[in-house]
Amino acid sequence: MALKKENGKWRLDIRPEGLRGKRIVKIFDSKAQALQYQNRVLSGRFDIQGDQPFVDNRRLNDLIQIWFDLHGRSLKSSVDTKNRLFKLSGLLGNPYASSVDSETLAKYRKARLDSGISPSTLNRELITLKALFRELKRLGVINYDSPILLVRKLREKKIELSYLTDTQVKILMQQVELSKNESLPFVVTICLVTGARWSEAEGLTVANCINQGFQFVDTKNGGSRFVSVEKSVFIRVKSRLIQGPFRSCYSAYRSAFKRTGFKVPDGQLAHILRHTFASHFVMKGGNILALQRILGHSSLNITMRYAHLAPDFFVDAVKLNPLAIANNPIPG
Repeated sequence: MALKKENGKWRLDIRPEGLRGKRIVKIFDSKAQALQYQNRVLSGRFDIQGDQPFVDNRRLNDLIQIWFDLHGRSLKSSVDTKNRLFKLSGLLGNPYASSVDSETLAKYRKARLDSGISPSTLNRELITLKALFRELKRLGVINYDSPILLVRKLREKKIELSYLTDTQVKILMQQVELSKNESLPFVVTICLVTGARWSEAEGLTVANCINQGFQFVDTKNGGSRFVSVEKSVFIRVKSRLIQGPFRSCYSAYRSAFKRTGFKVPDGQLAHILRHTFASHFVMKGGNILALQRILGHSSLNITMRYAHLAPDFFVDAVKLNPLAIANNPIPG
């Protein structure tokens, strides 16, 4: 496969079926046209013998692999996303991709809900599947808008974010210190003093210990952020990282948390440390905009989940309601 610019034109030289297959050489006015044609040929939408389009009878697995090769591999958690899509396709029976419609997905979701799968899990599947079809259309791999794009998310039951009290934090740290995994106390400490996600704390390096704080890079949102910490914490963590990276310690954390006897909502075992930081930050008077930057939230709406914990929130509810005694004394 080769794409070269010659005399102001773009020359595409490709063998879609490999070295022993038919060779296609075409000239295009622009690079975009050449790449679009290349993607369409590689996608299987063309009969390369006659160079004519045919009915798209590719299976969902085929499109998932094409999506990964042309786009998905560049994304964060690309392999995990591809595997989730393949699993979804398998549960659907690897159908013809163009035949996957709203009714097909509705029946699939009903069966999954009946088996105990949560609406949030199914919504994440839907979001990923929609992104797949949108990107394939943008790349010119498919020439239709999948009916999946019109399917709405299921309603999710909102789960109250839980956090640990000061006393519970002390009990947890006692159990963490008892762990045989020497990296565990460091990782848990980083989460509690910065609000970092577990993977961010566990993946911290000595190079990112700067200016009495920690620089978290390649985060969930693809960016980086810096959080300052107390000098004693900074020195302790940096001294440990000079010796080498942290060991994987999530299993040790799960065991330590279990020993505390605390209960936590499903899916919040590691995230409860992040919620604990955010909750205490707000309850002690921290600014919600500053918290957004510290946590790295892309939208303030996400951070606002903690706003009700602000001390002024409760005081204002007493003082500023329309029947407040301070403003409107009750007669008599």
